[in-house]
Amino acid sequence: RGTLVMGRRYEDTHGFFALTDSQSTISASYFPDFQMFPETGWGRYVFAACLVFEQITGRDGSCVLAIASNLPLGGGLSSSASLVVAVFTLLEELYDVKVDPIEKVKACQRAENEYVKVPCGIMDQFICTLGREGQALHIDCATNTHREVPFSDEDLCLVVTDTNVKHDLAAGEYANRKEVCEAVAGSMDVPSLADVTMSQLEEHFSAAREGLPDKSLERARHVVGEIERTNRAVECLTEGRMEEFGRLMNESHRSLDEDYGVSCDELNQVVATARKVEGVLGSRMTGGGFGGCVITLVRREAADDLMKELSSSCPFSESFSTTAGAGAVSWKDE
Repeated sequence: RGTLVMGRRYEDTHGFFALTDSQSTISASYFPDFQMFPETGWGRYVFAACLVFEQITGRDGSCVLAIASNLPLGGGLSSSASLVVAVFTLLEELYDVKVDPIEKVKACQRAENEYVKVPCGIMDQFICTLGREGQALHIDCATNTHREVPFSDEDLCLVVTDTNVKHDLAAGEYANRKEVCEAVAGSMDVPSLADVTMSQLEEHFSAAREGLPDKSLERARHVVGEIERTNRAVECLTEGRMEEFGRLMNESHRSLDEDYGVSCDELNQVVATARKVEGVLGSRMTGGGFGGCVITLVRREAADDLMKELSSSCPFSESFSTTAGAGAVSWKDE
């Protein structure tokens, strides 16, 4: 699944016109001037992509676009990042300019942070730009470096389950947790929680910590633990220890639910149902939480049984199977 953007340069004026039929809803956005930033709607993401492209390249970014996507919107599957990266990639083709991939990643993150006002991290933009088929991407957000990790076991696949409970990262919960973690890092005199071990965190909180937000220990414990789990997961993927990788997925979901506090009843029901199916190695929520999607690692021959069970036990949900695919690609119709 993914996002498709087609278009041409818009020579008549400085702005863009975009039409989308995403998820069977046809809508259009028209902005004749890049000074008129929209306050609501999906057009903000297109606008932001055009704007950062213009700022980086000096080309005006005007275009006429047609957009289609079969990604669940607001489901934690990078639907917004895929749209921004796809529009930016198309503009590179239309204006015959190539931006350094890491600069492109940072620009697409800035499009969401500064213009759409979503305080997202950089992971989604990384994978949408630099993803390759059959590979996971290990990202160091402190240095903006990355490396590919094999994720291509032919006996396994991923089942994605959309709870159809929608979230909006701009609503504040993501920003709240980010602020809490930054406050804890500040109280420990480190740039970020990536510089903290679990033993250091526990020692730091062994004394009363006045002035820190509520549940600071739990939020920070999730982040420090998730970094440790990610490093172990890379080892598992590299060495083909997929059952252990699945257990790390389960540990991650428990932490997201109990410590980070971003799961919900529907996500937990899907995860619990999935784990009971024979052939499932691990299951966890994905994305910003409070709804959205669950990803389940399952033996390929058991994927249909898993989706049938989820459909029966979690009738509010919809599932599909997938594997690790490529990031943004482009082509021209001559």
